[in-house]
Amino acid sequence: MTTTTPAHMTTEHPRTNTNTNTNTAVLPESRTASGPADFRPGAFALRDAWFPVVHTRLVGRRSVLRPIHGQPIYLWRDNGVLKASEDSPKDRERGRYRASEFTAGTGFYPVGERYGYAWVWYGNPATASLDLIPHLPHLPVDKSLPRHFLGNVVFDCSYELVCDNLLDLSHADLLHSWQQRVAGSEIRVSSTSETVMMARVAGGRPIAKARRRQLKAERQDFRMATLVHVRSGVCMLYGSYEPGMSVRMLHPANPESATRTRTPVTFNLQRLSPLTRHLSPLAGHLTARQDNWALRPQNQRYLRAVAEDEPDLNSPFDVASLRYRKVYQDLVARQRLGDYSYRPDGDPGRDVTAEIERG
Repeated sequence: MTTTTPAHMTTEHPRTNTNTNTNTAVLPESRTASGPADFRPGAFALRDAWFPVVHTRLVGRRSVLRPIHGQPIYLWRDNGVLKASEDSPKDRERGRYRASEFTAGTGFYPVGERYGYAWVWYGNPATASLDLIPHLPHLPVDKSLPRHFLGNVVFDCSYELVCDNLLDLSHADLLHSWQQRVAGSEIRVSSTSETVMMARVAGGRPIAKARRRQLKAERQDFRMATLVHVRSGVCMLYGSYEPGMSVRMLHPANPESATRTRTPVTFNLQRLSPLTRHLSPLAGHLTARQDNWALRPQNQRYLRAVAEDEPDLNSPFDVASLRYRKVYQDLVARQRLGDYSYRPDGDPGRDVTAEIERG
């Protein structure tokens, strides 16, 4: 792992307690849900968080622009060392220097390399700590996966709606029915002050006829979990099909603006033949186009619904989405008052392996 720490950056971060105290709910399909109505995606920029803005394989001597919440971030390498600044190298050569609060007047952001990503701190540089980079149990810490396991998707909506969509695992039955259809599921939802996780569990799921001979079974148990870091939009997906494959993905939802989200995704599928594992990430481009088609009009619809006091209809499968909105709005309320700290249960760097695989 390579890290670059500006002189003004704090490298130690106090942690009073790394134990997680989560709010957990297990819901059958007949249970209804309710949540906050005044949800305004794209209206507030949460800060003091690490964002995995780009795959490290894509950063070289030429700068790459990856804004966060409209704040320009240029990334490049200087003699192999990762840099992130408010101005491009060419602009800096011409004497143009931005000096915002996000770089403490230096023009350079705190930056680090981990899990195959360039991570940039968006917030007060004095509170940045590499310990606050989220723990990603299914990716190698100090290297990137091969390029064919990496992708880049842009959504025409706020990052909050992308996260909301990923927590709604039932949307796959309707929008991506060519991939999977799961009936009779149990929904498990847990949360902290910074994260929300939804797991969808189904037993005895029929296996497609084309795969029964390969798997030597007619039915399989299914578990799919999504864990979202609300402040940064970092989303982890873990799926297990027994017998069958294991799905391990990182799906960052980087908020470039209030209506544009970039997702530098990493696929790390397991228990597949080498050829199938190599080709499977190609399906991500199709599902992303389908998701963007559904998400694109949602920003204005939510704002209009709030203004006109329209009810926000929901089903039992929306429990995680409603929990996400509650955690999100609690964070917004705290940050409006100037509180950007992490509470003991919300440590992003905690080990989440058991939580996402079995929680």
